[in-house]
Amino acid sequence: MSLYNTKAIITITCPKRLASYLQKEVQDLGFEIEEIFVTGVKLSGTINDCIKLNLNLRCASQVLYSLKHFEATDADNIYSNVAEYPWEDILPDPGYFSITSNVNNETINNSMYANLRVKDAIVDRIRDKKGTRPSTGSALNSFILEK
Repeated sequence: MSLYNTKAIITITCPKRLASYLQKEVQDLGFEIEEIFVTGVKLSGTINDCIKLNLNLRCASQVLYSLKHFEATDADNIYSNVAEYPWEDILPDPGYFSITSNVNNETINNSMYANLRVKDAIVDRIRDKKGTRPSTGSALNSFILEK
């Protein structure tokens, strides 16, 4: 599986009221926008497209490539869906990653719990497949641990 050439949904975020400027920047780069919303745009593309967008956009806050889409009713659904993805194929060994999320779910009242379940699913999957555990956490925690 080569993410560099596999098309998926790309969500590009921006501050409120800048979406029209972001739209123009994205279109000027030759991309076709599929959806415009108050804080960004969506389109289809590859990781290579994400690199081009990251290097050339001025109005964007984040360029997000969708690895997998699913609906989850609770934290256990999040864990099982995330654990199905072949993380061992895209995270280097030794690897490092950090999780952030926005959660809108009746059964999860703290997004940090959702982050924990996602992290656990990825770490467990990689440990099962490779026998090693990637490092996790914010860059600040990593810096403190390495000092």
